[in-house]
Amino acid sequence: MTVESTETGQLGRYLRLFDAGPRLGWVHRDPESLRRPFVEPEPRRQQVEVGYENRATAARLDHEERRGSALKVGGGVAAACFVLSYFAGPVMAVLGVVAIVVALARMALAAQRLSSATGHLTTQQAALEQHFQSSWQMWQQRRHHHESGQEEWVRGLDAWGSLPLGADIRRLDVFGGSQRGREGFLTVFGASTLQDRPVIVVDLTQALVCRELSVLAEAAGVPVDVQLLPSRMAESSIVGGLGPHELVHALVEAVHGDSPEAGRADRAVDTRILTQLCGALGDDVSVARLGAGLRVLMGEADDTACLGRDERNRIADDLLNDKNKDQVRDSLFRLVSFVHPLERLGTAREGRGPGYLTCLALDFGAGSASTELLADLAVQSVTRRLASFQETAPAVLVALGEQGLQRRHLEQLAQVCERRGSPLVLLQPHLRDAAEQMIGGGTVAFMKLGNHQEANVAADFIGREHSFVLHSLTDTEGRTVNTSVAETVGSSVSRGTTHSESVTRGRNWGSSSSTSYQGGSNPFSSSSSTSSGGSHSTTTGTSTSVTHTSNESTTRTTGDSDSTSLATGRQRVYEYVLEPTQLQALAEFSLLVVERRAGGAVLVHPADCNPNIVLLDRVSTAPLPQFDPAPATQIPAHHPAPQHPYPAAPQHPYAPTAHPAAPPQPYAPAGQQPYPAAPAQPYTPGFQPAAPQQPEQPQWPSYGHPHQPGGGGDWTQGPPANWPGQQPGTHR
Repeated sequence: MTVESTETGQLGRYLRLFDAGPRLGWVHRDPESLRRPFVEPEPRRQQVEVGYENRATAARLDHEERRGSALKVGGGVAAACFVLSYFAGPVMAVLGVVAIVVALARMALAAQRLSSATGHLTTQQAALEQHFQSSWQMWQQRRHHHESGQEEWVRGLDAWGSLPLGADIRRLDVFGGSQRGREGFLTVFGASTLQDRPVIVVDLTQALVCRELSVLAEAAGVPVDVQLLPSRMAESSIVGGLGPHELVHALVEAVHGDSPEAGRADRAVDTRILTQLCGALGDDVSVARLGAGLRVLMGEADDTACLGRDERNRIADDLLNDKNKDQVRDSLFRLVSFVHPLERLGTAREGRGPGYLTCLALDFGAGSASTELLADLAVQSVTRRLASFQETAPAVLVALGEQGLQRRHLEQLAQVCERRGSPLVLLQPHLRDAAEQMIGGGTVAFMKLGNHQEANVAADFIGREHSFVLHSLTDTEGRTVNTSVAETVGSSVSRGTTHSESVTRGRNWGSSSSTSYQGGSNPFSSSSSTSSGGSHSTTTGTSTSVTHTSNESTTRTTGDSDSTSLATGRQRVYEYVLEPTQLQALAEFSLLVVERRAGGAVLVHPADCNPNIVLLDRVSTAPLPQFDPAPATQIPAHHPAPQHPYPAAPQHPYAPTAHPAAPPQPYAPAGQQPYPAAPAQPYTPGFQPAAPQQPEQPQWPSYGHPHQPGGGGDWTQGPPANWPGQQPGTHR
């Protein structure tokens, strides 16, 4: 078993498996992944306006300039005035003092302007720093409030939530899985379904995978009926309550259940023989009386007390003539061979109480023809009883064995369940033969598929999708070294001669006359003069220069370079949504539910169907709420702690409201509920689960004491879950 010991009164938190809402398993979500970061940026120091800095800089430069000019000009003028005062008197000394005073006044004015500009700059900087410190402290408070609120909110979130069965899902086909995995799924799904309606489990695995569910249900106070076949077939009710016509058809379909192409003629002959035999037996028809009547038809001795003398004579003489007996002898022999091992069915059923959970299970043992016949007969019995039910039909869980069942029998059961609105779950250990042909008839889920061919079939069913994958990866690394040496030697000689010659000639001449008045007897006087001259010069020169030049040079060049390049290429591919190897590597209790949406989109919902998850902390039996992925709104500074700021996103079919109302219990008597549903609790930030307390026993419908008479012909009646090797009323 996958769960711990669960004696009555010591269930503890295992009773949470019976919370309302059919669930397929649990989905894990790390609460830390929902933590919202504080997105408000940290405040920064503001820079002082440029005008204040410019005025301060201008005042400093003006002060330095005036101080320099005062020292130079004023000091120079004052010094000059003091020197001149020795020659010009005290007036110049006064002028020197005036020059010094003017220079000092200019320096004082510049200093005052510098002090004023610097003061304004310092005041502005202090105001901005004070504003920054205040903003930073308020930001720190808001961040602390946000983080503390997020911490409290995350601590109150559940890490595990259920994956519910969609309200519009009537059939679920689960393929693959180990015995322990299927046992865990039956426990989780069956226990949660018991809140809504009764449950029938047809366990054909010969591994008793329904044992865990029946033990937990009986320990929780659920009326349980376990019918082990074939070891305790006398206590079984698979043929109880069936009319003669229904019993005949169930037996014929079970007899021909191993042939996928069973001949209609053979089935019609067998049906006619059994129908005529039922007519001869009257109203008291049972498997034992049918077996005795078939032996009479075969002419075999019958030492049982099932038939009276008159009935034997009527069957032997009037039912079939000798010619017809010879023609149908093969059919008679086949029917006798199959019916004889089943004659004890239901002979010790009287006095068994009803069962809200009914388990029809093939017990441990090697397969045989009678065992396979019982498997087919159990499915046929459930199918025909569901078709004639007047009450709301229960949920049906069929765990198939290695041999499986014929497709037509499973499809008949599926059609009846769909017509009656009864949920049907088919657990098929393999995805081959009839299972491969039936895939897609309902919602499909996969557990671990070890066989590679079955994994390929499952991957093909899930489908493919387009994606961009890494196609190529190029990594190049190179190194280049260059070295060059150049040597140059050269010499040059130049010689030049320059000749120059210049000739200069010149000639000048001139004449002058003058007249002057002197008075007297000779009033006028005159004079004249003439001059001439000439010059000649010749200059000759020769210049010679010789230049000799020699040079020598050597050049050495070295180059070293490294290069590295990394390139990736991606391409669009059409690949499996889930690779077959992923289906082969699933964990033992992993479950993948495939959901197809409009437009061809495929969603795969993973879940874990281990019943022991309910013992962990922070586990909810309701679906995990969906939160808006948008960033969290900011929390005002005066808030003591953040409230729940995230509205719920629209739910998909596998995630209904977090606290669904308990559906009506149509299978319970008026005024009673099979199990009182816990009231929905409003979400409170920081909620911490209370320590588990001893729960009260659930109030299931009262059908009487299991050992009191209660209409023993009903297949929903039976003993408590007392397995082989156990004392009545005890569990292992």
